Amino acid sequence: MNTSHPLPRTSTRNQFIVVRFIKDAPTWERFDGQALHPIPHPDQAPKSSRSLPVLAIIPDQLFFFFQPESDHHSGNLRQRTAAARLEMEQAFPSQASGNGPDIILDAGRSHLLGCFPHPELTEFCRRHQDVLTRANAVTTPFFLAWNAGHRRKIESWVWSNPEDGTTAAMVHGKVTFFPGADVELKARLAEPSETDTSGKSAGSPKEWRLPELLQAAPDIGWSQLRLPLPVADGERPGSGQLVRLWIAMALLGGLICIGQALRLSDQQAQVDHWEQATTRLYSEVLTPPLGDDPFGRLLFRHSQVQGPAQSGPDALTMLGLLSASAPPDFHVENFSLGPNSGIIRARLADYEQLEALLKSLEGQDRLRFDLDQATSADDAVLATMRVSY
Repeated sequence: MNTSHPLPRTSTRNQFIVVRFIKDAPTWERFDGQALHPIPHPDQAPKSSRSLPVLAIIPDQLFFFFQPESDHHSGNLRQRTAAARLEMEQAFPSQASGNGPDIILDAGRSHLLGCFPHPELTEFCRRHQDVLTRANAVTTPFFLAWNAGHRRKIESWVWSNPEDGTTAAMVHGKVTFFPGADVELKARLAEPSETDTSGKSAGSPKEWRLPELLQAAPDIGWSQLRLPLPVADGERPGSGQLVRLWIAMALLGGLICIGQALRLSDQQAQVDHWEQATTRLYSEVLTPPLGDDPFGRLLFRHSQVQGPAQSGPDALTMLGLLSASAPPDFHVENFSLGPNSGIIRARLADYEQLEALLKSLEGQDRLRFDLDQATSADDAVLATMRVSY
């Protein structure tokens, strides 16, 4: 059960609503910082009272409180809490096998207290579900007194419950419970402290009254006064709201999934349409089958159709053609190539070789060789030929 509510802002911090369960009947009272005043149900109370926080005080006998030895030991809080839980599980194995012990802390988070829920607590919460869910905190008189004692650094105190006659006391820093009898209280107060070597008794303890405890409640804090309440299967307070929340979340998740599925289906239809259109375009320029990479085939075909850019003749091709057709004594002196034609100057042995060379170069597809000039020099013929392309 989640009984936590945000603390409303009030004109004075020490005013709040108290609901006690006298003979299992909820009794509503307004605490003005000094005393309790009976009021009707908050729904029927004046408007100024409806905004006040609510403190629910349930009977002490609905919990079993236990002070572990680790409360008096040194060490960090995590180590002491683990030691306290282990101590309680060993001391109360039958209880630990169920929901397990709860470790609760005081407002200063320096003292530990273990507690087990009484079997009747679940039924009590079920009967008073509407009341408990309105409360900012649900606590007991003893837990309130335990927190108030540590808050005000009171080592010895007594709380006598007028409803059931039991007495809870803190003597020399140790918690004790017993039936409300003055004789037994005096005997326990007379026992010397285990930590005090002087052998002195506890003296006169602080006797708590309920208004004093209520005055300390705002200083302790509502969240610190909350005790862990058990939850019965199928009887969870607010479970209907939780179920409705889960249903709403499931419906919202279902709607989101349906919307995403419809969106994905629409996108998939668009993808299929574009794939079919692209395949038709490939089929218009490529012969089937298209294969796994029609785009690669299209790029290859494009490079074949475009061909390399031509800025002039291939000099190596031209010289290779001359070399294949020339006689043995043929030597190229120099050559120059222009955008449409070039000049080749060569040396041959005689004019017969020159005529044979020109004849062999006839009939070329892209190259045309013409003799521009031929002169005799030093037992050789110097020829100047023009090649057109």
